[in-house]
Amino acid sequence: MSNQSKKEYLVTVRARYRNCKNRKEKSEVISEVVLNLGIVRKSAIRLLKQRIFVRRKTIRSRKEIYGYDLIKPLKLIWEVVGQPCSKRLKPDIGDTIKKLKEFGEIKLFGDQEKLLKQMSTFTIDRLLEAENDISKKEYGLSGTKRSPLLKTLIPIRTNFNAEETKEPGHTEMDCVLHCGESLSGHYAETLNVLDIYSHWNEKKIFLNKTKAKVVGAFHEMKTKQFPFPILSCDFDNGHEFVNWVLKGYCDRNGVAYTRSRSYHKNDQAHIEGKNYQSIRRVVGYDRITDPKLVEMIDNMYQNEHRLLTNYFYTTLKLKEKEKVNGKTMKSYEVAKTPYKRLMESDKISKEIKDKLKAEYMRLNPAELQRNLRKKLKQIKEYRSVTVLNLATTSENPTVRSHN
Repeated sequence: MSNQSKKEYLVTVRARYRNCKNRKEKSEVISEVVLNLGIVRKSAIRLLKQRIFVRRKTIRSRKEIYGYDLIKPLKLIWEVVGQPCSKRLKPDIGDTIKKLKEFGEIKLFGDQEKLLKQMSTFTIDRLLEAENDISKKEYGLSGTKRSPLLKTLIPIRTNFNAEETKEPGHTEMDCVLHCGESLSGHYAETLNVLDIYSHWNEKKIFLNKTKAKVVGAFHEMKTKQFPFPILSCDFDNGHEFVNWVLKGYCDRNGVAYTRSRSYHKNDQAHIEGKNYQSIRRVVGYDRITDPKLVEMIDNMYQNEHRLLTNYFYTTLKLKEKEKVNGKTMKSYEVAKTPYKRLMESDKISKEIKDKLKAEYMRLNPAELQRNLRKKLKQIKEYRSVTVLNLATTSENPTVRSHN
């Protein structure tokens, strides 16, 4: 028996061996293999239990036919005919090339014309993949892109320089959504503003965010709450900030304005880090739609929470950052309250310092903390009662009488 015959025989016998129901049947198959192949019993058992792995043939990659040199002429054709999908573009490529060549609008070399005419829809999609992605991004940003001109008028800021971090008045702002698990419908939002140097923090909550409400809240903070003049504000690309209303307000009041890069949250690392500490830890992540609840939270924001945050809650500021053996080592300044940083600053006038010190002297942090907990408890109880009432109403609807 040849080696090939033995392999074919073992393939057949292995199938019989695996289908055996008891030891007696397996022993008979083993005896048969020992007799036919002339091997010892242990070798027969190993051969019958052996698993054969079929080696797959390596598939050689095809030679590239449609290179990247076709992207430029294909893109020109695609833009000329209105940026259609590949299935609409392919039948019209030949006629479009002919028309463009008549007016000298396209230059093709070698066999580029032949390749453009014969390429499939999948190849067209592959070569235009980058352009399609750009188109999708522009469509997705339509909600925040109120004016193409406006976005170019607002400069981009990625970080604050050394002078700006040592002078009070340069702020970052962001809106925190209280929408729960759904972005649909109406809900409350909190405008959060943070001074970069001192970490002085102001907040305002309102229902149904509009441009006018955002600017109005910012104006109230600027004129009544921040103890020092606001010199600049930095924000993200949301439509609540990138609009002519806020731009006009900043221009009239001498406030410099900048925006972060799209999809780069780290450009606003200061305010993004403050959103959790200052808002989420206090209000949570639930959906807020009740005007009375908004009023209760705003009352807490403007009184106990504001005073505790700015006068008694210490914050850390990054001093320097360096890489050591591939690891980023950070060192921080001594933790201080925003009030203390303002009192140590030589950029703050004596009049403002005296006013801050007078307010600081009359504050009792323990009493503020008790009042804060009391208000938080009232907010929690009111929210629970509201949710319970809604659940009761939905489960036990009132029965209308038919008279």
